[in-house]
Order: sequence, then C-alpha cells, then structure tokens
Amino acid sequence: MSRIKIIFSAGALQDMLEAKQWYNQQQSGLGNRFQSDVEEVIKRIKMNPTFASIKFGSIRTAACSSFPYAVHYEYEELEKLVRIISIFHFSRKPYWMD
Repeated sequence: MSRIKIIFSAGALQDMLEAKQWYNQQQSGLGNRFQSDVEEVIKRIKMNPTFASIKFGSIRTAACSSFPYAVHYEYEELEKLVRIISIFHFSRKPYWMD
C-alpha cells in the first residue's frame, strides 16, 4: 500500500491556529486538546481517505470527536494526495464556499 501524502492550505493552518488560540483563552491547555483532536482526525483520514462523506462537490468532511469542528479535505486517489482545505466549526459556513 502506498503512502498517502497530506498537504494543508494556508487557510486550514490559519483555521487551526485561530481555534487553538481561542480555546486556550477559554481554558489553559484546551487549545492543545483541540489540536490533538484534529490530529486524530487527520490520522484517520491518512489511514482511509475515503471514510468521510462527500459534502460539497468533491470535498469530504471528517468530524472531530470532542470539539464541534470538521476537517474539510479533498482526496486525489491517483496521486495518493489529501488536501486539507479547512478546519471549521460546525456552525460556520466555510469561507471557500463564497
């Protein structure tokens, strides 16, 4: 089985940083727990990129287990490439949909 490559958009990295900072302001260490939750989702995606449902065109969403966030990504099967587009709170409309 060939390895899956994961790449992050600048927006996804910014999403994660902002959410982590916000959670750390709410409670010390909570942002780190958020980041760990997102990292677990990304591990699941890497193990099986097609497990998550397609929600928007070719974009799949994989929910975090402890926080109300989802990782939005595209999977290019031929290239074995996962492109993380955003890490978004469930109640917000993803900025890339505008």
